[in-house]
Amino acid sequence: MSAKTCTTCGAVVHGDAKRCPRCGSALATSRVLANWKTSVAASICGLLAGGMRDGLIELASSLSYDASVLAFAVSLIFAAVSIWYAASFYPSLFRADCQRSSSSAAISFMNLFFGGIVFGCLWNSNLTTRNKGVSHIVYVVCAVLIYVIVAMMMFASL
Repeated sequence: MSAKTCTTCGAVVHGDAKRCPRCGSALATSRVLANWKTSVAASICGLLAGGMRDGLIELASSLSYDASVLAFAVSLIFAAVSIWYAASFYPSLFRADCQRSSSSAAISFMNLFFGGIVFGCLWNSNLTTRNKGVSHIVYVVCAVLIYVIVAMMMFASL
């Protein structure tokens, strides 16, 4: 069973419906959901790559002041990219009109690289069940709060 997305109102409809029950528009099938199968190997690689990234940032933080500042900047940039991923890229996988990638392996990797073990596995599971859920919104809210708190702490220490 593949999910279909209304290009007008964005509703995801499961089953054989030809029209959106919410607005009556014609439905389109998502490329990702139609062919989705979580790649366990790519997911593990994404988790390991995220761990290596965190380890390198931690190592750089302990080397010198300049390396610590660079590591902090890289962390902020990564946080901004992960917020974009959760807010824009992940939800687009459920829409037929805005597909950025249809490779299950690449998406499985990115889910765990950007979402970590908790959100990455949840996002892969949501794609398997064809249910977007609200986990990406929870991730964005938590990440933005942490981003703001860290930025406030940084400016307070100046």
